[in-house]
Amino acid sequence: MIKSIVVAHRKAGLTREEFSRYWLEEHAPLAAKLMPGVRRYVQNHFIAIPGMEFEGDGIVETWYDDVASWQKSMEAIRASKELAEDGAKFCDLRNAKMWLVEEHVIK
Repeated sequence: MIKSIVVAHRKAGLTREEFSRYWLEEHAPLAAKLMPGVRRYVQNHFIAIPGMEFEGDGIVETWYDDVASWQKSMEAIRASKELAEDGAKFCDLRNAKMWLVEEHVIK
C-alpha cells in the first residue's frame, strides 16, 4: 500500500477556521466521491498553539493499493471539473507539494 501526502494551503482572504470548515464539510464528501481507488482519506487540520507556525494550513493523506491505483486517481482528479472548481473556492494550489510514500508503521 502507498500513501500520498499533500500540504494544503488556504486561499487568500480565508481564515484558517473558514478554510478548515469548508475543507471538512463541503470538499471532503465531494473528494471522497470523485477520487477512485482511494482506500483511506484523512484530513489533518492544524491546531492553533501560540508561538507555533506551520507550513500551510493542513495535511491531506490518501492511501492506495499501488502506484497504478494512485495514477488512475490522479487522472480522474485532473479530469474532474467539479473537483477543480470546488478546490479553487478554498485552496491555493500554487505552492502544493506532494509526497508519495510507502508507510512503515513502527509502533
